[in-house]
Amino acid sequence: MSGDRLRIGCLGAAKIAPDALIKPAAGTERAEVVAIAARDPERARTFAEEHGIAQVDASYEALIRNPNVDAVYNPLPASLHAEWTLKALEQGKHVLCEKPFASNAAEAEQMVTAASDSGLVLLEAFHYRYHPLANRILEVLARGVLGDLHQIKGAFCVSIPDPEDIRYDLSI
Repeated sequence: MSGDRLRIGCLGAAKIAPDALIKPAAGTERAEVVAIAARDPERARTFAEEHGIAQVDASYEALIRNPNVDAVYNPLPASLHAEWTLKALEQGKHVLCEKPFASNAAEAEQMVTAASDSGLVLLEAFHYRYHPLANRILEVLARGVLGDLHQIKGAFCVSIPDPEDIRYDLSI
């Protein structure tokens, strides 16, 4: 870390990155997105210019080896989460991995073991866990204001606008 500031590198110019990482990091003095790499270097340059990211690394490998990066945000397609999370951990980088965390339980276990063995932080990007509203819900439930809780149901829906989207290509 540079002083008290966490320097984050972004693997890929993903559509989720501005809302999930770049805007929140810009809102604090404790973190900064300092580098990006993407499969398409031109897309990475355009993304970096649009979002004020100072450095564009030539490849994912270059980003995880970048000595100016303390932590890596991994919003790559789910089929690449384990591979690049493990590589980042091997390079001594903390990792914030977008959901879904892994493609299966074996990958998840391997990732968690690698982080634990290295003493590095590995988190899945479930932001709601840290949102004030989630804390308020837990507080209300703990006080028993609603009475005895017997069941909670939830639903999460996302439209899939393009079936050809890279996120759904299992061959990657």
